[in-house]
Amino acid sequence: MKLSYIRTDFPNGRTHILMRDSESTNPELVHFLLVLSNNGTLWVDVFWPYDEESEGFTRRISEQQFWQFFREWRLQGMILGDNSKVANMLARKRLSKKQREKDALSN
Repeated sequence: MKLSYIRTDFPNGRTHILMRDSESTNPELVHFLLVLSNNGTLWVDVFWPYDEESEGFTRRISEQQFWQFFREWRLQGMILGDNSKVANMLARKRLSKKQREKDALSN
C-alpha cells in the first residue's frame, strides 16, 4: 500500500481531504483510507468510483497538511458522515451518467 494525500476543492465550496492508495489495482475504483485516532485507531475503507470531473479539482497535499486540515475541521465542529449514504449517492450518480451516455449513443 502506497498512500498519497489529496484535497479536492469543488466549485460549490465543498472540500474533501482523503488518503488514496495509489497501488490500487482496479481502474474503475479509487481506494481511499481514512485513519482516525481516539483511544485506539479506526480504519475506514472506501472504494470510490473514479470521477474524471472531480480529478480536475484535486491536488496532492502533504501528510502534514492533511492532518492539519483534519484537526481544523474537527475543531470547527465537523461531524463525520455516513459511508453508506455516500456510497449510495455515488452509485446513483454513476448509474445516471452511464444511462445518459447510453441514451446519447442511441440518439
